[in-house]
Amino acid sequence: MNHLAHVVLAGSDSGMRLGAFLGDHVRGRQALAALPPDWADGVMLHRRIDTLSDAHPALRALLMRLQPPWRRYGGVIFDVLFDHMLTRHWDRFGQVPLVRLAGEIDELLARHEANLPDRLVLFSRWARERGLWMRYGDRGMIDEIFRRLARRHGRPGPLADGIELLDDMEHDIERAFLEMFPDLIEQVGNERRRLYSMRSSM
Repeated sequence: MNHLAHVVLAGSDSGMRLGAFLGDHVRGRQALAALPPDWADGVMLHRRIDTLSDAHPALRALLMRLQPPWRRYGGVIFDVLFDHMLTRHWDRFGQVPLVRLAGEIDELLARHEANLPDRLVLFSRWARERGLWMRYGDRGMIDEIFRRLARRHGRPGPLADGIELLDDMEHDIERAFLEMFPDLIEQVGNERRRLYSMRSSM
């Protein structure tokens, strides 16, 4: 799952949402322990989401259909395309109107800039300037994301052309997302409640 799906699965708690973004930036137990408890819970939830989604049969079946060199990058590409599918089916999975969530995300990240890693601050500013959260359904935006990922990755590979998988496998990707996301909502909801319970008992 990519940024938008992680935020949706984190629920409405602002600390968990911040942790959803920090999940790709926090490494090691010491760094995790230094975070506010709700942020740390969000990081742990982010990692749990990644584990559940990577193991889901629907995603594994998609990846098995890819040939080299696509297979190596398929997980990253499908993460982005699943956010595209999430916006397509927002009426089913969005807890609030997307425009409202977009504003909440931008405001949350801007308010906490001083305590966020530099790379996340740069990303959040770019996302705000580009109107990212409202544009995951826009093919031009998806193509821009893939080109940014390819530049950051730095090595030759098909990341920059990730939009080609949407063209070639659109219906299969949509079907896999619709199979996987309800499972994640249920499983992650249980995990979120467990983390809340542990935090409240401390």
